[in-house]
Amino acid sequence: MKQGDAMANFLVFAGTSEGRRLVEYLNACGASVCASVATEYGKMLLPEGVEVLSKRLDTSDIAALLKSLQLDCVIDATHPYAVLATDHIHAACEETGTPYLRLIRPSDMPDDGCVFVEDAAQAAEVLAAATGKVLLTTGVKELDAFVHLTDYQERIFPRVLPSAESIQRCLALGYRIQNIIAMQGPFTRELNSAMMCQIGASIVVTKESGGAGGFAEKLGAARDAGAIAVVIGRPRTEVGLTYNELVERLTRDFGLQPRTAAEGSGTAARRFPLFVNLTNSKIALFGGGAAAVARAAALLPYCGALTVVSAHPSPELEALGVTILRRSYMQGDCAGCELVSAATGNLEIDRAICKEAHSAGIPAECVAAPPEGAFCIPTVLDGPLLTIGIYGDKAAVERMIPDMKSLLNQKQEPFD
Repeated sequence: MKQGDAMANFLVFAGTSEGRRLVEYLNACGASVCASVATEYGKMLLPEGVEVLSKRLDTSDIAALLKSLQLDCVIDATHPYAVLATDHIHAACEETGTPYLRLIRPSDMPDDGCVFVEDAAQAAEVLAAATGKVLLTTGVKELDAFVHLTDYQERIFPRVLPSAESIQRCLALGYRIQNIIAMQGPFTRELNSAMMCQIGASIVVTKESGGAGGFAEKLGAARDAGAIAVVIGRPRTEVGLTYNELVERLTRDFGLQPRTAAEGSGTAARRFPLFVNLTNSKIALFGGGAAAVARAAALLPYCGALTVVSAHPSPELEALGVTILRRSYMQGDCAGCELVSAATGNLEIDRAICKEAHSAGIPAECVAAPPEGAFCIPTVLDGPLLTIGIYGDKAAVERMIPDMKSLLNQKQEPFD
């Protein structure tokens, strides 16, 4: 991989929300980025101005494409279940000597309350031995496996993307049009529950698709409805980088830096370190993972009223003793707040939260896309006479922390 000031050239196979997010990031950094998706619908979801290829490619197609482009890196951000696509991309990169990186989705497999199967065929076997209506959320590629059930037309309600291709596939396989749910996610736990209630579903079939795929929200809805969750486990253990790890790697190797809309020059907006009194402030924090834990830990010593909204708070978050509303984000949650931090791990939900906050004139942090937020919560180091806030490149911050802690431990004289 090259470093320096020259514009880097990337090809992103962007069939997931993380892939689209990465394309947006690279585009915002001024890099030359081409995106590849399998459908016209996927093309519609990508930002304007990005060159997009919208057709399915095999190894020879991809290899020919790579030979025609002068690329610095190919990034495979296809779905965890798109095993064949990943094999094609990796093989083509090997054949052409093109640098390859895999963007993986962290697993979020639960401990209990589910029936686990290896593939859609086994899921169909489970349904054959059970009764009741089914919310099927596995996507169009697995629809074939369920048409062998004698009563599939009455029992199964497939939820697919709202594209002509998806709906036509359902109809071609004999699924009843009144049973087809054509909607674009992300879906909250409450919306999943409402769908299950509407159709009277006692079973939900899903893939283990991680946080970006709304996996926790589907399991939560199943628990709310007292339903069975049939989970198709991931086809294999993947090696690669998470979104944040990948961005850090690309930033380091290619010197990427997001541009602001006003500057458009490749220079990220500088953040002014304002130290404010939050004693009487009402703050809402959305999310239950590591990012939310870090923000809650930083805010708690300083704010009077911090409320966390999370359907699945982590044990680390629970241990902080913070007030938790155990549900997903709902429109109106930002009302009355002085500050909002969106740290759900889902870009679309974080954006929806920030949009509500911004429209009400409330400063909001967007953890999934920091340039879109009004502020960023720093790493906070506190001492008897000094409070130090550090924000910036993760590796640089981690290098600074030992020196800053040493400074806090030194005897300091008060100063004006």
